[in-house]
Amino acid sequence: MRTAVAQVSPEGRRARKKRELRSRIYQKAQKLFLARGFEATTVEQIAAAADIAPATFFNHFQSKHALLGEMTTEVFDHLQALIQQHLLRPGTAQDRIVDFAERAAHNAAAARGVARDLVLELMRTRGRPGEAPPYLERIFAPITRTLRDGQRRGEVRTDLDAAFLAEMVLGALNAPFINWMNDPDYPLERRLRQAAVFIGEAIRPRTARSRRAATR
Repeated sequence: MRTAVAQVSPEGRRARKKRELRSRIYQKAQKLFLARGFEATTVEQIAAAADIAPATFFNHFQSKHALLGEMTTEVFDHLQALIQQHLLRPGTAQDRIVDFAERAAHNAAAARGVARDLVLELMRTRGRPGEAPPYLERIFAPITRTLRDGQRRGEVRTDLDAAFLAEMVLGALNAPFINWMNDPDYPLERRLRQAAVFIGEAIRPRTARSRRAATR
C-alpha cells in the first residue's frame, strides 16, 4: 500500500516566507524602538536591520506608526498577564494593587525607549462613546473584583462601593502616565510606586487607618 506524502504547495511556501519576513521586520523594529526610541528610528534603519530594501518594508507595513499600532496589541496581552499574575493572585487587596503598580512601573522603565509612544497610542485607542479607553477598561473589572474581595475579608473600607473605589484607584494609577506624557523627565516609576502606597492607605478600613496613625 502506497503512503501518501503531503506536499507543500508553492503558495504555502510563499505565505510562510512572507510571514517569516514580516515577523523579522517587526522584531527588528521593536529592538530599534527600545534602543533608540520610536521617533529617532527611521524606516531605513528598520529595513537595514532586517536586511531588506525600504520598499520591501512597505509591502508588509503601511508605515512606522502601523508597527506601533500592532505593538499595542502586545501591550494588551501583556497587561492581561500582569492582571493574572499580580491582581488576581492570593494576598491582601492592598498588596495585590501595590504589586501590580510596581510591576507596571518596572516594565515602563525597562521599555523606556518606546514606552511613552506606546502609552500615547493606547490613550488614542478609544472605546465606544462614554466609555473609558480600552486599556483602562481591561483593568477596571479585575480591580473592582480585588477590592470587593478585600471588602468581604475586612481589608478594604466598606463605606464606599467597590466600583467607585476602583475608579479612584484607576485615576491614581493613570495620573502619573498623563503627567509623563506632558513631561518626559517626570519620574514615572517613583510616582507610580508612591501612588500605589497612597492607594493602599486610602482603601484601608477607617479603623485600620486610625490605628496606623496612632502608632506613628
